[in-house]
Amino acid sequence: MIDRAIRSALLENLSDLGPGDAIGVGVSGGADSVALLRAAVHVGAELTIAVHAIVIDHQLQADSEVTAMHAARLCDDLGASNVAVIAVDVATGAGTGGLEASARDARRTAFQKYSRDHGLAAVLLGHTREDQAETVILGLARGSGARSLSGMRSIEGLYRRPLLDIARAHVRDTVTDLDTVDDPHNIDEKFSRVRVRQNVLPLLESELGPGVVQALARTADMLRDDADALDALAQSHMSSDCAELMLLSPAIRTRVIRRLAIEAGSPANDLTREHVLMVDALLSRWHGQGPINLPGAVNCQRADGRLSFHKAHT
Repeated sequence: MIDRAIRSALLENLSDLGPGDAIGVGVSGGADSVALLRAAVHVGAELTIAVHAIVIDHQLQADSEVTAMHAARLCDDLGASNVAVIAVDVATGAGTGGLEASARDARRTAFQKYSRDHGLAAVLLGHTREDQAETVILGLARGSGARSLSGMRSIEGLYRRPLLDIARAHVRDTVTDLDTVDDPHNIDEKFSRVRVRQNVLPLLESELGPGVVQALARTADMLRDDADALDALAQSHMSSDCAELMLLSPAIRTRVIRRLAIEAGSPANDLTREHVLMVDALLSRWHGQGPINLPGAVNCQRADGRLSFHKAHT
């Protein structure tokens, strides 16, 4: 019997899809993703949607292949239309955000290729309310503004997160009868997200009382609406003209600067508030400064009354 709350969340999340469509579910073998797959298979049968299980082997442990194959057998037992095990090279998928970011980039590259090859309309991910709260805390620690504090979207391009409003414990209770296997990295405290999960959130709940996770998730929802509105205003005022930019409020102007830098090739995850403010100083505190070096080998300089962003030659 499928859990009522999870079924309802899936039906809402997939409401734009119908008979003949196909979706994927990213499955690690852990309880969250296995619970999502179990429910997705049932809902897929209701909606006549094919459900593919995609197991990513990050090859970061000696026995990762064994874990991946165990996850694949679970997926097959749960009735997935197709089960794929994809080994990825995290080193070649590496960015500049450490192992966590590198693994995510490699995983997403694999999801995108599989989706193109098999005509998937979406890939479902098993993030829960606690994952959302962790994301907000990590964004707060980085000090990277409202967009980071707005957390993850339930629908973001190819990716969908139908369990974002459901507690992790509730999700895991639906698969206690299955032999799930959590990724060892999920308990390795060298990763900042694990430290937040195991230490920070429990301390907040202990000191401030229950409800912290729900409050952080609500905050993310509210900030996302605000950030979306400001981003839309920034999009309508895109310009590199210094005089035009100085007419904008700082909240809009800095968003325009960030977009210009990203369009020039600066990685969004590496572009910090400090970088944006250094570029903004070319406008608000102009005294003939030289070029500003940004992540991704992008330079910004002020010349002839305009901001010029360009990739540095290597």
